[in-house]
Parts: sequence; structure tokens; C-alpha cells
Amino acid sequence: MHPAIPKLLQVQERDQRIRQLQKDLKDVPNQQTRARMQLAGDQATVDADTQAVKETEVKIKSIQLDVQTRQTTIKRLQDQQFETRKNDEFAALGHEIKRYQEDVTKLEDGELEQMELLEGTKAKLKEAQAKLAETQKRVNDELKALDERAEGTKKRLEELNAERKELATPIDEDTLDLYTRIFTKKGDAAVVPMENAQCGGCHMKVVVGVIQSLKQSESLTQCESCGRILYLVE
Repeated sequence: MHPAIPKLLQVQERDQRIRQLQKDLKDVPNQQTRARMQLAGDQATVDADTQAVKETEVKIKSIQLDVQTRQTTIKRLQDQQFETRKNDEFAALGHEIKRYQEDVTKLEDGELEQMELLEGTKAKLKEAQAKLAETQKRVNDELKALDERAEGTKKRLEELNAERKELATPIDEDTLDLYTRIFTKKGDAAVVPMENAQCGGCHMKVVVGVIQSLKQSESLTQCESCGRILYLVE
């Protein structure tokens, strides 16, 4: 085995872990967004129920104003009826009073219906708010855990980068440059074993010349198909 291979494998092991941790760290914002999106449905329900409560309260106030207006009219008509001395005018005012009184009864019935509806809507809103609070707590815990994980990942990345630098220092500059270019391009591994006359990276058959070169271990040997650096499994 070429003497640089063990050193490159150590560097590669750190690079693979660094790349995975970088990927994990990059995904944290997406996970945070997904966590916050859990609130969207519950918040929408609370908003809709809150709006329903407000609309019902407006309807009740409107009915109450209508009742008050009609009661004022009834009082005025009753005063006119008391003052009139004409039978036909008295009877006409009586009919008007009765009509307004029937309106008041209908409005008050409608008010009762709206008040019952309001009671149910408020109960529904309270339930939705409780669910939202529960989801908020869960999301807050999840976001806190993600922040802590991100900080831990950053710390571990610093440690791995320091280890990688220390391990890479003794390696020949040209060898390290070749390894780095391949690893950057391939993304998974730059140094792979050759087993059963196959490249451990692309799994293509290697030619006899490559096998002989690996056995001689005089220089780094690359796969003719994918360019990865090969080493012979002993």
C-alpha cells in the first residue's frame, strides 16, 4: 500500500463527517420552518373562531339596537294613543303598537339564538386557543432543540476541521491537492478500495495495469473510469 493512503483515509474520514455535519447544519433552517408551519393550521382556526365571535357579537348589538329603537317607537305611539280622543286614530295607533311589539318579540327570539350561537362559538374558540398553546409549546421545544443541535454541530465542525488540518499537514502538497479535487468533485469518497478487481467507487472492472501498479505501490493509482485513488485491500 502506498504510504500516503493511510493518511489520506484519515483525512477522508474527517472530510466525510464534516460534509455530513455541514449538510445537517444547512438543513436546520428548513426544519425550523417546518416546525413553525405546524402552528399555521391551529392559528388559522383560532383566527376564524375569533372572527366568528366578533361577528356574532356585532349581530347581537345590532339586534339590541333594533329592539331599543322599536321600544322607543312603541313608547311614543303609546303616548300618542293616550292623548288622542278619536276612536279610529286610537285603533290605528293600537295596530302600529302591536306590529312593533311583534317585531320586538321576533328580534328578541333572534337575539336568544345569537347568544346561544355565541356561547358555542366562544367554547370552540377556547378549545382552539388551548390547542394552539399546546402546539406552540411543542414547537418552542423543538426550535430550542434545533438551536442546541446547531450549536453542537458548529462546535463539532470546528473540532473536525482542526483534526483534519492536523492530519493533512504531513501529506505531500500535490497528493493532498489531487485528493481534495477528487473528493470535491465526487462528493462521497476520493480514496476507495479495489476488491475483486473492481473499483470501490464506481464498481467498474479495473485493467491489469492498474492492479500491477497497486501491487507495486510506487505511486498513487487512480481508477481509469472514475479517477478515484485506489488502494489494494490486503
